[in-house]
Amino acid sequence: MKRPALCLFLASSALAVAQPATRSEVQAQRAAIEQRFLREQAECQQRFAVSACLEDLQQRRREALGPIVAREHELAAEERRERAAAQAQRVKEREQAAAQDEGQHRERVVPAAPAAPAPHPVRARSPEQAAQAQRAAEQRAAADAEKRREQAREREIRQQQRIAEHEAREKRRTKPPAAPLPLPGVTPASAASR
Repeated sequence: MKRPALCLFLASSALAVAQPATRSEVQAQRAAIEQRFLREQAECQQRFAVSACLEDLQQRRREALGPIVAREHELAAEERRERAAAQAQRVKEREQAAAQDEGQHRERVVPAAPAAPAPHPVRARSPEQAAQAQRAAEQRAAADAEKRREQAREREIRQQQRIAEHEAREKRRTKPPAAPLPLPGVTPASAASR
């Protein structure tokens, strides 16, 4: 029992001095410690005082894993900080790109010179052309109104068909009325003799 404790003490002190640099190194050290403690646990199971040995083993395991767990937490914190910095950088780049796009958009929107007048003057319509345009607009409006009325009629017909189908289903589904209940105090034999 003295020998494993001494090895464990030396291993844990070596861990405290040389912190692993990467998560994989930390995981490898954790696996080695866990494997060693599993072997020692199997040895404890062979002894007479199993509980005392296991309690001592658990205490030594916690002490050995303490620096490893602390380093895992440090690595996780470093990774979170790196991800946060990378995200902040992406946001900053996005904002800069948006600002550049907005600046370019403003340059494109602002015209360099006022628009030139139309080369051909717009001629006024003659009364015949205005009347013809009015008639064409009235015809389009009448055609649209007729189309809407036809669609409304079709919707009404479909609605009536759905209602009729629903009523037919309900009629098929309803049960025939139940037989009336017997009168109180009358037995079926006396009711048959009446």
